[in-house]
Amino acid sequence: MKLSWKITPNRENLIALLLAAVVIGMTTGALAVAFRYLLLLTTDLFWPDPFALLQVNEQYPWYLVLLIPAFGGLLIGPLISRFSPETRGAGVPEVIEAVVNREGTIRHRTALFKTLFTALSIGCGASVGREGPVVHIGSSVGSSIAQLIKLPAEWRRVFLACGAAAGIAATFNAPMAGMLFAAEIILVDFQVSYLSHIAISAVTATVVSHHFLGSLPTFQVPSYELVSYLELPLYALLGFFAGLLSILFIRAVSGVENLFNHFNVPFSFRPALAGLLIGSLAIGWPQILGVGYESINLALTSKIAIGLILIVLPLKLLATASSVGAGFSGGIFAPSLVLGALLGGLFGSIAELLFPGSVASSPGYSLIGMGAVVAGTTLAPITAIFTIFELTYNFDIILPLMTCCITSLVTVQKFYGYSIYETKLLRKGVRMVRGHDVNLLRAMQVGDYMDEDFETIGEEMLLGEVLKKAEQSHYPHFPVLDKNDRLVGMLSMSDLKGFLAEVGDLCELVVASEIMTSRVVIVEPTDNFETAFEIFEGKQISTLPVVSSGDHKLLGILKKNDLLLAYNQKILKLNVLEKTLS
Repeated sequence: MKLSWKITPNRENLIALLLAAVVIGMTTGALAVAFRYLLLLTTDLFWPDPFALLQVNEQYPWYLVLLIPAFGGLLIGPLISRFSPETRGAGVPEVIEAVVNREGTIRHRTALFKTLFTALSIGCGASVGREGPVVHIGSSVGSSIAQLIKLPAEWRRVFLACGAAAGIAATFNAPMAGMLFAAEIILVDFQVSYLSHIAISAVTATVVSHHFLGSLPTFQVPSYELVSYLELPLYALLGFFAGLLSILFIRAVSGVENLFNHFNVPFSFRPALAGLLIGSLAIGWPQILGVGYESINLALTSKIAIGLILIVLPLKLLATASSVGAGFSGGIFAPSLVLGALLGGLFGSIAELLFPGSVASSPGYSLIGMGAVVAGTTLAPITAIFTIFELTYNFDIILPLMTCCITSLVTVQKFYGYSIYETKLLRKGVRMVRGHDVNLLRAMQVGDYMDEDFETIGEEMLLGEVLKKAEQSHYPHFPVLDKNDRLVGMLSMSDLKGFLAEVGDLCELVVASEIMTSRVVIVEPTDNFETAFEIFEGKQISTLPVVSSGDHKLLGILKKNDLLLAYNQKILKLNVLEKTLS
């Protein structure tokens, strides 16, 4: 007999849903603590002291430092390829994909393998973060509980986000950051009504983490003071550099994947090759090994020289890009913090030299740089701001932190356009539309909402006839058809403007095909609204011809205003239905 429960999401069951969110937080918090101990165990298998990776060269001969990451990659590569190929790289994109494409459902074995393979990856020295598998674990817990109590797809996504928030909160001792991470990154269509469930999961996971690991912050956080408002332009400049570094980081990860693909390197051997590179770099600079929290603490306590930062910063970027691009299992959130701390430390040290006594100390710039690079790589500035704020609880840091993070965000949006998570999903063919219910967009087909009332013109129609028809018609656009009624172009009033002054001689000489726009963007009736939205936003057009896929015959016209109206009406109907059921 199969045991199951069913909870109907309405006002009467609000307490039950909140209790389920508490269970998700408790379970995820406990698993996050267990994962922390598993990391210590695996790191201890490879290195002499899991708490002192910076001293490996003093305790191991150089050839072991070289070979251990390669050996780890040689072990992990075949395991990942054989048992769970989807665990390659960061885990957050896979969680987002579950929200977008699988209605909040995550395979349980993926979370298990992600945990084991990330522990091995970080243990052998791969430059990846530990937050990816914890988010995966928490999301799997949330999805499983939602399935157990038979919640609809909408609530499966919410509980998945509850688990993701709990994972981040337990990892960084930062419940607000966890809550905002889930809302800003995991849920592509967020509603405020779900915030209480996400928040309570994050708080519960933090309490569990505090019970077992203590309430101390993850990093050695320096005191911060904004010396003068005149510093704000410097923070904006740091944000610009952080944005450029974020773009370089994102492109480097994709570049490593492209390089392996170009040479057709089997997936099983890619981590070993990346491990060999990491080991060779670690012989001289062990700061690039593992998650990198020790390097962050060096930057936050002014114990790392400018010259060393200039070397370690690009090497850490290379090591992380190689690790993630080659298929080591692990996150990119923590490496982004490391890169930001090093960049901020370098920038702050230079600022101190140029403006002694007039600017904050370099550890302060390191702290803000951490948030700026996270904002740039994830395109989630609110998460980045609250992550750093929860480390300090100092309100003086808010203004420079916001300045730096927003500048970094705008830089990435201007010169690149996607987060590191979106880039990974785009490479897999998964596209997201922020600000709209993606699942609803995909359920609405163009053919059901196209306008079949339209006027056309033939490609051989003379200009005079075209102008006469345009004068009498209320349509601003005319599809142009050939003799077989196939679409060959579009003619709009803007196409006709240039001929209005010289219509006399040209009316009997010029035909429609000579003035029409022949490169027409089209959609098919089976395309969904997500596709149409992307075309409308990307091409800045207001009308799309709908054609059949086989013979290119014109079937209808899709107008942007009609699409938005249909979408809004659908949302309104769903909201009314939800209120009726509750």
